[in-house]
Amino acid sequence: NAKTLVAVSRKTDVNLLKSNIRSIIALRNIHVHLDLIAGLPYEDLESFQESFNTAYLLQPHALQLGFLKILFGTPMREDPERYPSMYKLQPPYEVTATPWLSSAELTLLHYTEDALNRLYNSGRFRRTLQYVIKQTGATPFELFSKFGEFTARIGVKNISLDDYTAIVFQYFSKQSGVDQSVLRDVMACDR
Repeated sequence: NAKTLVAVSRKTDVNLLKSNIRSIIALRNIHVHLDLIAGLPYEDLESFQESFNTAYLLQPHALQLGFLKILFGTPMREDPERYPSMYKLQPPYEVTATPWLSSAELTLLHYTEDALNRLYNSGRFRRTLQYVIKQTGATPFELFSKFGEFTARIGVKNISLDDYTAIVFQYFSKQSGVDQSVLRDVMACDR
């Protein structure tokens, strides 16, 4: 989001950045983590989704979804009229709502983060994700946010990997375009 980059004093040529990331990943000798921060000024859910999808499609080794901390001395804390935000009053002062992202949207992003960490960053479901995204036509953000909402409803906090894998299979096998036997085989290769 160009307006967000200006607000946080980051001069970035996004196309050059993407090209450089692709080049680094292609070397296959450097472990690449990309970080996205939710709650920055002027970043609404739609623009965050675009950033998420762009970063995911670069296929970094890990895609971290973090949440802005409103720290002492930062413009968002020192200039609340320009950047009116709600945040936790105890450290680490995580943002809970902004004019651009509601608390419900930030909660959705927390669910998305959980699904992203368990499915992608764990490295355990890479083929599965590739297959499901291709077959369903879902964007990466759609896939992780919807699955994250689903698992938040049923509760997976202390679930075993085997039980979580069963939930992944049950959920994605019901998605339009997904063949259960192919999904099973892809998941077997992942596991």
